[in-house]
Amino acid sequence: MAFKDKPATVLPRGRIATWDKTQLERLSTLELRALLENAERLKEPEVAALCRELLEARRRGRRAAKAAVQP
Repeated sequence: MAFKDKPATVLPRGRIATWDKTQLERLSTLELRALLENAERLKEPEVAALCRELLEARRRGRRAAKAAVQP
């Protein structure tokens, strides 16, 4: 069987595009960073923007929590 005999399969836009904010919030920071890198590499600007937004919020939250703990 030659490859010419098989019809070309066109895949829909990547699975990465199906992520939403609630799913992303469940990811660890390391997983979120990895997803951001993949989204940028795969040219998925919506997912990358959501990842950046959540990572930035986590950074701000960590600083505020550290400041509250230190006397």
